[in-house]
Amino acid sequence: MNFRLRIAAWFGVSLMGLIGLMIASAHWHLDQELREDRRDRSHPAYPDWVIHGSYTDEEVHDILGELMKTWLWVGIPAVALSLGVGFLLARHSVRPIRKINDKLNDLTTDTMRAGIVTPEDDPVLTDLVAHINASLDRAGAAYEEMAGFSSRVAHELRTPLTLLRMKIEQSNSGLSGGVQEELQDELARLSRFVERSLLAAKAASGTLEVTAERVDVTTLLDDIGEGYRMLADERKLEFVWHTAPGLEAFTDADLLRQVIHNLLGNALRYACSKVEVAAMLEAGVPVVTISNDRHPKPLSPDGLGLGLRLVRGICSSTGMRIETETQTEGFIAVLRVVDFS
Repeated sequence: MNFRLRIAAWFGVSLMGLIGLMIASAHWHLDQELREDRRDRSHPAYPDWVIHGSYTDEEVHDILGELMKTWLWVGIPAVALSLGVGFLLARHSVRPIRKINDKLNDLTTDTMRAGIVTPEDDPVLTDLVAHINASLDRAGAAYEEMAGFSSRVAHELRTPLTLLRMKIEQSNSGLSGGVQEELQDELARLSRFVERSLLAAKAASGTLEVTAERVDVTTLLDDIGEGYRMLADERKLEFVWHTAPGLEAFTDADLLRQVIHNLLGNALRYACSKVEVAAMLEAGVPVVTISNDRHPKPLSPDGLGLGLRLVRGICSSTGMRIETETQTEGFIAVLRVVDFS
């Protein structure tokens, strides 16, 4: 039973108890009055007259029965009404909590440290918001420190890696062609990781430069998809591809390409037998859905989580929206390519 139902039940049961107490006391008092003959039997106009009369047990029961029916007809709707009123009061009571949730939902990594404002001047709410703001400040500081550290590490590694690749290309160290190619591949992989780390750090800090232009989303997707189709064939995965023609958006083509690469790379990495891509227009916005099934038990570790972190950072900087859902049988990512503004 949730909080609102508990308050409504408490209000209804309290009112029902009060009504029950009033009915019981009235029933007992009336029963005493009818059974104990306390009426004045004298007549005010004729003092020597004595009025005779009394109620039998059947008459007393009949009177009390009618009275009980009347109370029940009135009491049952009153209890139902009290439950409704209690529910409305409970709903109104949790409104400040709902406002706090809405404000927390609007926070981003950039605005986290600013905290939220107390929706009402209540000591309990003020204390709660103070604790939340203190936690947000610590989380924001840690996030900024982590983003700064990632950026510094990426900067420090990029130049040495580039120099190392150049030296290997120009050296005559006697390494076989196969060894040199393997070293080049590993260095290229490390360089890509460094570049992506640097890009993610910029996106998280809000310093990512966006160069928006009119982009043919359908053509961009088809260009990217061809390479992943070959990779899927190598892994013997079913690759279902459907893109509607004429999809366009005003956004950064390079960043959109990076997002699609990350989502497709993750889909092929963790797919068990099938990857499906669909792109269509919804409410004037191109929507790209990428889904894949997966093994019940992951065959490889989940990595550092840099891919989705980079996707979310780019989407936050460009106005695109990303929604992901991990299900028992697979993973779904929905990308809405909203125009940059």
